[in-house]
Amino acid sequence: MHSDFTTLACAPESVLDDDQLALLPEDSAPAPWSLRASTLIWTGHPDARAKAAIAEIVPSEISRDAVPVRTVGAFIHYLDTPVGSYSEIIGLVVYRRGASLFGHVPFIAVDSPVSVVGGRTNWALPKTLATFEGKPADRVPMSVTGRGWRVEATARAARLPIPTVSPGLLPMVQLGPDGALWTARPSGYGLIRPARIDVRVDSNRTDVSLKDWFPTGARRGILGAQMRSSFSAPG
Repeated sequence: MHSDFTTLACAPESVLDDDQLALLPEDSAPAPWSLRASTLIWTGHPDARAKAAIAEIVPSEISRDAVPVRTVGAFIHYLDTPVGSYSEIIGLVVYRRGASLFGHVPFIAVDSPVSVVGGRTNWALPKTLATFEGKPADRVPMSVTGRGWRVEATARAARLPIPTVSPGLLPMVQLGPDGALWTARPSGYGLIRPARIDVRVDSNRTDVSLKDWFPTGARRGILGAQMRSSFSAPG
């Protein structure tokens, strides 16, 4: 992987160390990607502490003249992708700039080295490596453990699924290694169930950490099975 992509701006938990870098292949599948997955997604309203932490970890090129209005957490188990099956956790910030909304991902971890390379080189997503247990399902605990941090989540979902189609989700804006803003627009469809999700975050960091801004506690969200999505090349 090109060295520029190993030092993307990100939350401290997404920084790659030398041991992780040694596991990465040279290249990955190019964008766009078509994906099939099961998902667990929850949201929160950032309070003053969360906003202060977000301001520390998100580059000013992203956040300038924008206000963080939501935080989003997600466990995803990809069943089919251009680089095979893998699990992922995402920490996303939704910003409002004027009348427009956009998303930014300062934290993301997977259990697939080739997905790390794909995420970083295709979209400047700062993927790192972590260990996962469980998959998104009703009343089934999920967890992910990284270097000095751990996230656990369990969903209690409604029985009846609701069809959903999202031809144009929020644009995702990342800071590329060239200093330019990379914008991609994902889309998706599938069946979702409203859910209550209990989330716990542990971290041994003494500086800004996931515990400061990641949406933890009892949260509202959705559980999705057999979701299909696509992720365009950035423009």
